Amino acid sequence: MAREFVRFLRSLALVLLAVGLIAPTALAETKIATVDFQSALNQVKEAATTKARLEGMFSEKRKNIERMQQQLMAMQQEIESQQAILSEKALAEKTGQYQTLAMQYQQSYVQSEQEMQAQYMQEMDKLIEKMRTVVGQIAEEKKFHLVIEVSEGGAIYSKGVADLTAELVTRYDKAYGG
Repeated sequence: MAREFVRFLRSLALVLLAVGLIAPTALAETKIATVDFQSALNQVKEAATTKARLEGMFSEKRKNIERMQQQLMAMQQEIESQQAILSEKALAEKTGQYQTLAMQYQQSYVQSEQEMQAQYMQEMDKLIEKMRTVVGQIAEEKKFHLVIEVSEGGAIYSKGVADLTAELVTRYDKAYGG
C-alpha cells in the first residue's frame, strides 16, 4: 500500500511538473484518461476466482479459530457456573487454563488475519500489475498522454475525460482467461 502511495506521489509530481511546463496550446492537445483499478478488481473474472481461492484456503483456519472461540466461551461458562463450589486452588487452575487458551486464541486470530491480509494484498498486487500492462497497451493504441488512476486518490474531478475502466475489464478478461 505504501509502495503504491509513493508511486502515486511520484506520478503526481511528474504530472504537475509537466502541466506547469507545457504551453497552453500543447495542453489542449494532451489526451488524458482515467481508470479505476478498484472498480476493475471488482469486475474482472480472475479477481473473483482469486478471491474465491483465497477464501477456500483460509476457511479451515477460520473454522479452527471459531472452534477455539467456542472452547473459550464454554470454559468461561463452566468457570462461572462452578465458581461457588470449586476450591480456591481448582478455581485458580481453571482460570489459568482459560487465560492460556485465551492468549493462544488471540495470537492465532491475529496471526491468521495478518497472513490472510498479506496473501490477499500479494494476489491483488499481481492483478494490478497485469492491469497496468493492459492500461499501457490501451493508452498506446488510443494515443493517451496520461492515464490517472482514480480510486487511490489520483483524481478529484474529471469531466470529459475518457474512462478506460470498462475497456480494461474487457481486455483483461480476454488476455488473462476470464
